[in-house]
Amino acid sequence: MQDHPWFEIDDEPDEDDSYEFTAFELAFVAALRERTAPWATADVSGEVGRPDSWDALMAWFSFSDPGAPLHLVDIGVHFAGNRVRGDRLHNQLYTLPDQPSSWALDATGTIEELADRSAQWLRAVLRKPLVLYVWLNEERRAYAARFAFADDNETVSQLYHRQLAPPGQAEELIAAGHVRGKDWIQTVGLPAPTLYQHIRGDLSLAALPPGVPAMTTRGPLGGLWYE
Repeated sequence: MQDHPWFEIDDEPDEDDSYEFTAFELAFVAALRERTAPWATADVSGEVGRPDSWDALMAWFSFSDPGAPLHLVDIGVHFAGNRVRGDRLHNQLYTLPDQPSSWALDATGTIEELADRSAQWLRAVLRKPLVLYVWLNEERRAYAARFAFADDNETVSQLYHRQLAPPGQAEELIAAGHVRGKDWIQTVGLPAPTLYQHIRGDLSLAALPPGVPAMTTRGPLGGLWYE
């Protein structure tokens, strides 16, 4: 098995680790590492683990914003028995979503077959174009920002400053239903962004808003990020 930085299992786990891997799980991880070795890169963190009381092994990627110390999203697979499922993971519990995404993985088979399917799926996930959209007010200050997968327009993380936004816009967004709970403005309801920045993935797969210019550098984006 080729050596590379993804999906390593510590042979001497910490005393706090409350799980052990089965022989089947170790075989799956070994097969997954072998299949991802030709294209593994150090700029993405590939991890293996199992939160307390789970029956499934998990192998996942963590994506961060290179322009700021901001964790963006975890994406990975759950392996249990003869089945593997993959999707975007909860940012704290690492559970799969109740409603699978359009690009989710769900497959059954042997360990070798599931390692093949998982590796192919993970490679496709790495190609998904992740971009940052930014909205500027008349003073050229950012009042909203949104990280999104630009191939299917799925929000990864977003922020919205009511104090900096155009007058009355927040109320219009809420009235149109672009809000979750009481205060979580959904930026998908905004007009075309002012700028965008390519974060990672294959930009040729993106469906970008027409006429929006790209930026290569940006200032800090302060505020509360949420989904």
